[in-house]
Amino acid sequence: MAKTSYEKALEKQQREQKKIAREAQIRERASAIVAGAKYIGDFHEMDRESEQLLKEILQQYDGNENNYVSFDLSALPRSLQDSISVGYEKLQMYGVLASANTYITGAELTLSESGKSYFNDKKIAESKAENHEEGKKMTRKQYDVFISHANKDKNEYVDSLNAAVRNLGVNIFYDTDVLSWGDNWKQVILEGTKSSEFAIIVISNNFFGREWTERELNEFLQQQNENRQKKVLPLLYGVSLDKLKKHYPELEEIQCIKAEEHDVEEIVILLAKELIKRYK
Repeated sequence: MAKTSYEKALEKQQREQKKIAREAQIRERASAIVAGAKYIGDFHEMDRESEQLLKEILQQYDGNENNYVSFDLSALPRSLQDSISVGYEKLQMYGVLASANTYITGAELTLSESGKSYFNDKKIAESKAENHEEGKKMTRKQYDVFISHANKDKNEYVDSLNAAVRNLGVNIFYDTDVLSWGDNWKQVILEGTKSSEFAIIVISNNFFGREWTERELNEFLQQQNENRQKKVLPLLYGVSLDKLKKHYPELEEIQCIKAEEHDVEEIVILLAKELIKRYK
């Protein structure tokens, strides 16, 4: 029995709806993969399968000025052939294909300029990233940590803290170890504040009101505010938070730890964690 015009129209509508749904699924799948691809600096690196597909397309490109490629699927691995619709969609989302008109055994493709130069651009991006990482290593500060403290607290507490931190194998600015006969101690200390990644500030009753302890604290707070990067690590030694806030309200919103709640080994572990986060 022949189908009525209504039935034919209904079937056509259903086919169109299935096609639209299928295309939406392809776009959704492609979009998720492209969104998850990593960046090398500002360069958007494609996923492995997209790179493999682009390599094959470039091999079949004859260098014409219109960037056209009459693409034959037969050279592709079966896995890429089975997902070729998603592959074309991804390449367009990455911006390496300007257009893709597909058929059963291949496609008429148009490369973008960034598609033609993708692999060379990737090498340049990787080189820049390597140079950037090398530059970061080269600009690492002379000292990993500066221990700021009142001299009256040395024998009772700070010397033991310094010894424990030194067991980490890191570079420490501790005045007793750094200053030598004939040094201009003020100049050496100021240079140390500029050359240290972190500063453990041992704040005690002896710390308050001393010219150079407060000078050191202000130097580190200024650097922290300018760089917007954690630098000051306040360690309360025999003083309360209320007393700290009364003397140094600028430290009110900076997380402190108390010496009576942590032995020096625990403090060293906390410092090590900060150094790992900074240098990784």
